[in-house]
Amino acid sequence: MPPFPESWGGRRYHSISQAYQQRFGQKVHKLALSVSQSCPNRSSEIGVCVFCDEWGSAGIYVRPELSVAAQIAAYKAGMKERFRTQGFLAYFQPYTNSFTRTQDLERQLRAALEDSEVLGLIIGTRPDCLNKSLFPLLAELAQETYVCVELGVQSFEDPALDFLNRGHDAAQSTEAILRLKEVPGLEVGVHLIFGLPHEGDQEILFAAHETNRLGVNNVKLHNLHVLKNTPLETLYRQGDFTPLELEEYARRVVLFLEHANPTLAVGRLAAKASREEELVAPAWTAQKMLPINRIEGMLKAQNTWQSRLWTGEAPWT
Repeated sequence: MPPFPESWGGRRYHSISQAYQQRFGQKVHKLALSVSQSCPNRSSEIGVCVFCDEWGSAGIYVRPELSVAAQIAAYKAGMKERFRTQGFLAYFQPYTNSFTRTQDLERQLRAALEDSEVLGLIIGTRPDCLNKSLFPLLAELAQETYVCVELGVQSFEDPALDFLNRGHDAAQSTEAILRLKEVPGLEVGVHLIFGLPHEGDQEILFAAHETNRLGVNNVKLHNLHVLKNTPLETLYRQGDFTPLELEEYARRVVLFLEHANPTLAVGRLAAKASREEELVAPAWTAQKMLPINRIEGMLKAQNTWQSRLWTGEAPWT
């Protein structure tokens, strides 16, 4: 018998696909939808985050010119054939989806739920963009369907957030997570970036500790990579930023997973450039399976797994 749960499907970490299988009783797939066209940084003097391209992290297949219903219809047919799934989650992904009037966001969210095969909602946003009027809507929706709010936390360290030009601090991320966790039935996901300047093992361990302590439900891990026409490209060309090699990135992910609690669902192990022609460095970010295989191989070679070194911090729930 392996020391990690059978419900993980043979993996040495708790994948989001297994979490969805347990929750919905079937395989589900995300439909990436685009309804937001901006974020607080782009609409102020702060400027864009150093890593963000002109697409606001949108996938290559998003069709923002289409209505929500049309986007869903366009994606579903191909996904049914490719992934053999009948259930979907409407994933409002690019830019900052709560950076709009709450009534406008509600209209888009409810438009997605009109499709009988949409089993829930995932809303991507920033920790500093949760206005008070949003919470009653989230509470209402969470009683009707599955709802997860994904926050672009990126780091729990203020110096790292300053480097990324995020325009918010770690305290705002903590406050946002705690406020969202007060909404009954609502799940909270966070995005974290590894490979930041001056990042060491202590920063990785602190990220795992905070993720555990705050009761985060799921996490997406990204390696900081360089895209064309971004502030980070300028830093890279000047020699002021060097991205992680795959081996070191994999080591940091393994370290994080070892200290993460066993219920934390992992939605992503590494970033992949959506538009390969825009990727500057590192080259391995162009390959989806390469980092996944290396991380899984390292877990196996070291006979370790998610939560092996977890100290049992009780989350704030």
